[in-house]
Amino acid sequence: MCTALMAIPEDGDTEVVSEKTFRVFSLLNLDAPYLHDKSHVTEEEEVTGCCGRRKGAIIATMQIEQIGVMPGMTSKISLTVENKTKKRKKWMRKKENHECVLLSLCQQLDFVAVNRNDPMLIDRKSITIAVESHGTCKTKAGAGPQTKEIEFSVPPNLPPTSIHANRLVTVSYFFKLDLEHFDLVLPVIVGSSKSVPDSVK
Repeated sequence: MCTALMAIPEDGDTEVVSEKTFRVFSLLNLDAPYLHDKSHVTEEEEVTGCCGRRKGAIIATMQIEQIGVMPGMTSKISLTVENKTKKRKKWMRKKENHECVLLSLCQQLDFVAVNRNDPMLIDRKSITIAVESHGTCKTKAGAGPQTKEIEFSVPPNLPPTSIHANRLVTVSYFFKLDLEHFDLVLPVIVGSSKSVPDSVK
């Protein structure tokens, strides 16, 4: 509900104009039990070198503590990456230690767009932006599975995930880990309210 109170001049002849910009977000409660469950995704990618020569494989797993996340809160994310490619030469290892990969929370907007030249021509468009990114060190080849725990800060004031699809504007979110040879994507649901404590599942 939105209400406004305005004082009217006694003479009644003075024109009074008041404007205030505001945003309207839908309500999405995260109290449903399944939104407190863990969610994970695993991908394996073969890596080839010069002339199609096989160098090995990279196996990556991303797990989030709860599939439902709240703006302004912290989400616990576990990343496990095993780099089975051949080790680089010693003179290249120093450079490798400084390489990083990005873990990003991405917002995807699917919306209806009208052609500026022909108002009768309507099409669906999509835009994806990273609303927050955290850097983490790259895994070393031949070191076995390496797991890293990340406390990911979800930005405040994010609009919640759209409940219905194919509306005028539909909002969705996912975590994306940018690896050198492929991306790891894990969908999440951003809510607007939650009354059940995290310890209750």
